[in-house]
Amino acid sequence: MTASYRTIPETKTFELTVSGKITPEDFDALSGPLDAFVKEHDKIKLLEIIEDFQGFDPTMLWKGIKYDIRILPHITHCAVVSDMGWLSPITKAAGAFIGTKLRTFDLAEVEAARAWLAEG
Repeated sequence: MTASYRTIPETKTFELTVSGKITPEDFDALSGPLDAFVKEHDKIKLLEIIEDFQGFDPTMLWKGIKYDIRILPHITHCAVVSDMGWLSPITKAAGAFIGTKLRTFDLAEVEAARAWLAEG
């Protein structure tokens, strides 16, 4: 998988981009910097750009759930950017159960997603 991130301290935004199948190594490569960003800012905004998602290593399921439970209270806004049609309804359904303001965008709307986060 390809995984990368960047931080935008002015808006307290952590932006991550993923493509392919997520491995435990990918998870660790993103979660460490995300933890550090949360430690620095406490409440943050998250931009997830999902170019292509081919699943995740099943051994990560419990680790991912525990991580999400711990990190979600620190995320005030989350923009999910993807052209995978099935992802939007799942994202919206998940948003009904968390306190994070959540919105989905198509890949062509990545700048709109950044603007939405900057306003929030």
